[in-house]
Parts: sequence; structure tokens; C-alpha cells
Amino acid sequence: MRSLAGTSCFSTMKQRAHMDGDVMIAGFFPLYTLGIDHSHSHISRQEENKMFIFKNYQCVLALAFAIEEINKNSDLLHNLTLGFDIYDVHFRAWTMFKNPFIFLFGKYKIPNYSCVRVSKSIAVITGPSGITSDQIGTLLGLYRFPQFTFGPFDHALSDHNKFPALYQMAPKDTSIATAIVSLLLHFSWNWVGLLTSQDENASWVLAELKEEMAKNRVCIAYELVMSTQDASHIFKLVAVHKEINVSSANVIIIYGDNDSLIALMLHTFLKNFQFYNPTGDQVIWGEKRKLEPEYDILNIWNFPEGLELEVKVGKFSPYDPHGNQLSLSEDMVEWAIGTTETPHSVCSESCGPGFRKSPQEGKAACCFDCTPCPENEIANGTDREKCLQCSDHQYANTQRTQCLLRADSFLGFGDPLGMALVVMGLCFCKLTAIILGIFWRHHDTAIVKANNRALSYILLISLIFCFLCSLLFLGRPNTVTCILQQITFGVVFTVAVSTVLAKTVTVILAFKATSPGRRMRWLLVSGAPNFIIPICTLIQLTLCGFWLGSSPPFVETDAHSEPGHIIILCNKGSLTAFYCVLGYLGSLALASFTMAFLARNLPDTFNEAKFLTFSMLVFCSVWLTFLPVYHSAKGKIMVAVEVFSIFASSAGLLGCIFVPKCYTILLMPKRNSLHGFSDKRHNSRNKHS
Repeated sequence: MRSLAGTSCFSTMKQRAHMDGDVMIAGFFPLYTLGIDHSHSHISRQEENKMFIFKNYQCVLALAFAIEEINKNSDLLHNLTLGFDIYDVHFRAWTMFKNPFIFLFGKYKIPNYSCVRVSKSIAVITGPSGITSDQIGTLLGLYRFPQFTFGPFDHALSDHNKFPALYQMAPKDTSIATAIVSLLLHFSWNWVGLLTSQDENASWVLAELKEEMAKNRVCIAYELVMSTQDASHIFKLVAVHKEINVSSANVIIIYGDNDSLIALMLHTFLKNFQFYNPTGDQVIWGEKRKLEPEYDILNIWNFPEGLELEVKVGKFSPYDPHGNQLSLSEDMVEWAIGTTETPHSVCSESCGPGFRKSPQEGKAACCFDCTPCPENEIANGTDREKCLQCSDHQYANTQRTQCLLRADSFLGFGDPLGMALVVMGLCFCKLTAIILGIFWRHHDTAIVKANNRALSYILLISLIFCFLCSLLFLGRPNTVTCILQQITFGVVFTVAVSTVLAKTVTVILAFKATSPGRRMRWLLVSGAPNFIIPICTLIQLTLCGFWLGSSPPFVETDAHSEPGHIIILCNKGSLTAFYCVLGYLGSLALASFTMAFLARNLPDTFNEAKFLTFSMLVFCSVWLTFLPVYHSAKGKIMVAVEVFSIFASSAGLLGCIFVPKCYTILLMPKRNSLHGFSDKRHNSRNKHS
């Protein structure tokens, strides 16, 4: 084509086409433009030549054809025929007015004198270039000569003060921005360049395009504006422009005066007018009919090199339902790289599920980093702006793509650890009951009598309840068990420790009673040590009452400590009350240990004070170790630590106080007789003296 345009094939073509009629329509069409000799790398004025514009010549033929069809249809014009005068418009600004002047004033150059005959022309058609219509319209507006323009809607021509007699047949480009962005979204392009002409129309379209791109998160890699005189060489500019070459964007949006053809449209003064076109379709026009432009999507085929054939590969129609406005035949598209494979043009690759977009500082919104979702948050789609927080009863999977239901976590009776603790608790209860039976059966023996049978029975029974209360810590927590496990633990251990304290006081009073003075003997005979148990227990019950009255224990869920689980546990309620109960129990244990330690060397026949000292040493050691371990443990382990501490401290009291006595009762019966008791007491006194 280019070689054809560069020859003189069309050099003999007349600059005017005429067909007579009762009423004439004039037309001004630019049929030539500047061409470039591409065999040279540098452009000079000597290398410019005229290129024939085939599209505009098609407009001439279309106008001639339309007028002939109108003349053939008697329903349109009665007893009238249309004719035309079509003129070529020069491409240079200083010669553009040559033919319009001839049309208005005649071809003779006589100043201030019109040599033209009476004209039958009623209107002028200009286009498709907005520049041509603008400059000719300025001249025609002086004489209020009706002017119709075709081609793309030009906002510069909508100024009725400047162009009082000009009418644009093309509808306003209300959907062009939507059409362009729809095409970009179709190919998943969000990183594009902009190249526009330097005119008012391009500025208006560019503003709408930017707004539409921002709505759909399409970013602009660069924005270039070219002067209007460079419009004919737009592809030359694209190829050599430095900023385009260095950009990472592979897609360029070019908007300017590209001499595209838009079908002629009739003026709305033909309201309520109807007729049949040559194809047999009925045409009806209404006064309030609103026209929306449809856009053809053209692809330039450049194979073989220099062909530059424009092929329609799709269209955008605003009349179609949303989502179906764009139709495109991708298999017909030939890209600049010479293949049908769609090019890739994004600033940053999409963020897959499990990641969110993190904007890069100082860059466009389409440039971002993909950041993994934080713990317990998900992104179940691509290009998520933010991650979604899973609810408390759910947790995020390792891929951070979906929320999964959490499993309830508590130390149940069916768990292996829970079953082991239950077996241990029942075994300790049975062992304690056996020891209680042994003491009951041998209640008349010396060793049982010497250790205060009543206090021994109370201590053994309280130890049974200590082992049993551990079962309250197992199973699914509820409000009742949460209250019972803490209150029962505090009360039964207070009874056990206060009993040990009473036994220790009894040993001390028994030794002091042998010394002169009635007070110690009276305290021992009156059973004063036995009042220690109810008094200490009453104080603990009072503390527990304040605890329940202020802030009792309750069921709590912990969804953060263990991934994938909701820990169901008992909250202590008032921590102050809880530590008061523990502190009081600890003070009793410390008092018992102190008194037993001070009485360890008293001349007791069965070493009762030493056994009490060891038992309280074990008790205090267990609970001192329990506190830091308990606060560092979570979930089932925390409950298991508390239960194990109950077992260890209770077993320490049972083993240190009663196992040696059972050994003596069962395996050394001679030492448990009155004779053996007297001999041992006599030997201990001699040793002490």
C-alpha cells in the first residue's frame, strides 16, 4: 500500500467531484496526507510525499452512494433530487482553505468580490478529522452556513458560540472509556501506557479514561502527549520514543485523530419519519431517540511487512447487557510480536490465595508485593487487598486459604492421659482406704494409739477426698465443676494440712506435758489440738465464700494458644481470692513444716515428728514447683500438672506419715506391742539422757 501511495497513481485525480441536483450538498474531505520515506533513518522535508487516504475516499463513495439511493426512493423526497459537490482538502494548514474559498466565492481571485453563481447548496459535510472540521467551520460560521461533521465526536466542536451552524452527527463518546477498560480487563492487562494527541477532545477522553481505569484498578505506566502535527507519524513515535522502550508495560493505549470512519447519522429533525432502506428494513426515527456509539475493535495485520491491513476482530456495544458488551474473536488477533499469543502486561504478578497485596511505596496501585496472611487470617481469592480474620471457633489452614472449624480441647476421661490420671487417682484412693482399714483393724495397738487415732482417721479420710477431688478437673468443664474443683480442693487440703498441724502440736504438747506445770498437761488432756482443724477449715470456708460472692470461677474458651483447637478451661474468676486461698493453705503448710522441723529431735517413740517433717517438706516442695510450671502450661497439660500436683502432695503425706506405721504394724508386730513399746521408750530416754 505504501509503495502504491507513493506513486503518481492518484496524482491526476480531480480535486472536485460534482453531480447536479435540485438541492446540492457540499463535502470537504482530506484525501491526502504527508508520507515518510522509511528507507532513511532521518526525516527531512525533501523526503515528504503525498499519501492517498483510502478510508476518506471510501467516505466520498459512501456519500455518492447514499445520495443516489435517496434519489431512487420516492418516499423520501417528492419531486426533488439531491446533488453533491465534493472537494479535496489540502493537508497543509496554509492551503487548507483553498477549495472552501472556491466553493464560497468562486475560483477567480478578485478581492471582496464573489464570482460564484447562485448556489443551490444547502449544507456542507466535513470530516472525518476534527481538525479539518474545526478550521473549515471557523470560515463557514462567519456566514452561518449549515455544517455537518462526521467522524468521532469532538468536544472542541461542541462550542455553539464558536460554531453556531455546526452539527456533529456522531454521538458523544460516553462509552469509549468503558470500552477501552473492558478490553484491558478481558486480556488481564493492568499496566499500560497512554499516548494521546494534544487537543481538547483527547483531554476530555483522557480524564474519563483515567477515572474508569482507577475504578477497575488499571494503572498507567507512563503518559505521553504528542502534538497534532505528529499524528500522521504516530507509529514512528512509538517505535523510537525512549520512555516507551524502557517501560515494563507491554500495552499502549493510543488516542488521537486516526481518521476512523463512523457511519453517517440523520439529524433529529427527521422526527417521526419512517422509511424502508435498500435492504428492506424499516427505519423509524423519534425526536427523543438517544444514540449511543458502538465501537469496532480493529487489529492491524502487518504480514507481509508493510501491509498494515485493518481487520475488525470485535466490537463494543453499550446496548448489550452488562458483561456482554464486549465481543472479541481472539483467534483473529495478530499481535505486534507476530504471534496470536496474548502479550502479558502487568506491573506485579497476581497474589494467589493465602497472600494479600502490599502497596509499594511511591509506585502505582498496580505495583505491589505479595505478603502472606498473618496467623488465623485467610485470603481465599487472588489479588486480595486484605486478609479476612477467621472467627473464634475457626482457624486458618497452613496455606491461609480457608477457615477450618476448631476442635474442642479439654482433658477428658477418654483421653489416654485422662484415663491414666483416673487410674492413678483410684489406685491412691484404694491404697488410702486399705491403710485406713489397717489402722481401724489395729486401733488398739500401741502405734495407732500413740499417733492419736482420731487425727489419723481424719487425715486418711481427707486424703481420700484429696485424691477424689482430682477427678473434678477431668472432663468437659462446666460452671458447676469449675466451682466445685476449686472449692473442694481448697477445703479438703485445708483439712488435711490442719490435721497434720494438729498432730504436730499434739507431739509437742505430749513432750511438754512431762515437764512440771499443769497448763501443757491440761491442753493435751482437754483435746485442744483437735480444735485446730475446725478453726482452720472455717477460715478457709470464709475465704471461699468471699470468692464465690465476688467473682466465682466460670467456663472460658481460649482460641489462640493451640492452633486448630478451642481450649475449654475453668477461669479462676477473682485471682485475688484464688491466691488468698492458696496463700492461706501455704501458710498452714509452712506452719506445720516449721513446727514439725522444730520438734524433729524430741524423744518420740515412733519418730512421729520426723515423719511429719518429711511429709510437709514434700508437700511444700510439690506446690512450690507447681506454681511456675502451672503458669507456663496451656490446655490439657495445665490441667494434668494441677492433677499431678494433687496426687504428688497427697501421696507425700500418705507415704511419709502412714507407710512406715503400716510397715511396723504388718511386718514388725513385736515393736507394736506394749512390751516392745515400753522397751523402745526406755531406750530412747536413756539415749536422750
